[in-house]
Amino acid sequence: MLICDVCQKGKKKISYSRHKKGSSGAGGTWALRAPIYKKIQRPNLHSYQGMKFCTKCLRAVKSAILPQKQEIVEIPTSPA
Repeated sequence: MLICDVCQKGKKKISYSRHKKGSSGAGGTWALRAPIYKKIQRPNLHSYQGMKFCTKCLRAVKSAILPQKQEIVEIPTSPA
């Protein structure tokens, strides 16, 4: 299934409408209103180490697993 294994984010059904010239709010008749469309939004899933993660959870998992890069700063020593 298309669900994140960590946060259980899955697909959502949404409805939207485009503004159309002649819609009821723009002075037209009710018969010319903007149509409402239905759409399915799917999460952006990635497979990582045999599990499925959404993008947000994948960044959190990778930052917890991979060590942080640390810069090595050399301290100059004065000759004694």
